[in-house]
Amino acid sequence: MSTERDPFDDLVFRHVSPRAKDVTSSNSNTPSNNSIGNTSRRSPPARRPPRVIVKLYIHEEVSSTQDKSESIDEISSHVLLDGKVEASITTHHPLNPPFSMRISDPDYPEETQNVFQFASNLMTFYGPSEFNTLCVPKAMTQNYNKVKLATYHRSVTKKFMPILVQVKVIRVGADGEFCRVAVQIRSNLNNAGSVGDIDIAMAVPPTVLSKTLSIVAGPGNGYFDEMKRVVRWKVKELEQGSSVVFGAECKVLPSLSPEEVPKFPLMLRCNSVEDTVSSLQIDCRQLDEEHPVNLAVSINRSFQLLHRLP
Repeated sequence: MSTERDPFDDLVFRHVSPRAKDVTSSNSNTPSNNSIGNTSRRSPPARRPPRVIVKLYIHEEVSSTQDKSESIDEISSHVLLDGKVEASITTHHPLNPPFSMRISDPDYPEETQNVFQFASNLMTFYGPSEFNTLCVPKAMTQNYNKVKLATYHRSVTKKFMPILVQVKVIRVGADGEFCRVAVQIRSNLNNAGSVGDIDIAMAVPPTVLSKTLSIVAGPGNGYFDEMKRVVRWKVKELEQGSSVVFGAECKVLPSLSPEEVPKFPLMLRCNSVEDTVSSLQIDCRQLDEEHPVNLAVSINRSFQLLHRLP
């Protein structure tokens, strides 16, 4: 038998050396020599800044006297205003993180320092137009308690009040023996919401015969208190920009000359839970990078107004 190798057999049955084991493709449970001692440590996840819910409450007690004007759009009033700013602070953090707050009135930017009185135990004051540091102890805000941050007082002349009032009186009849009174109130179109609990009291002067007074049928459920010589109307709510008109009629004294027109002084009370008389603004932000905080701020505004028209 020939011992000569067939080239075909060499091709088919050629000897193949065993493949060297690849260290890097070995079982993952067996650490490689290169990986021993070089295992990198994962950095801890970055902590999220604590979320702080800040509910601010601005309330104003206002007394005003309106100047007389022929046009309801040109009316201005002398205003005495007392306000306060309170806050409710809620967070799951063990402590209330400090943050920065600025209280200002864009209508009177130069008067901020003399007008506002800040709670010195809670706020570090840097200047009237600066952000001041607010730090409220956790114990003071438990159970959603409010804390007073600032108070303010201002005496100003203001053109656009939340509610506008106009009274018109005319003489009618033979020799002007009667007078008619029309009272119009209008909610300012720029109000944030409606004005409510409107109570109007109109004094009846001694130059008219009170027993002859009659109230024109209309809104407000008007009635006349003859003992006090006062006509009263009440309106539950006046929507933003809306108006309503009241009326009354009575005889004047015969001694009153035809050229004279009786005066009917008027006083109005109302309130709002959506607006303030002033243009007060409050801005909040993080104190610095060392005190990260996620602020969720809401502002609630309200006022009570006593408005007079002599």
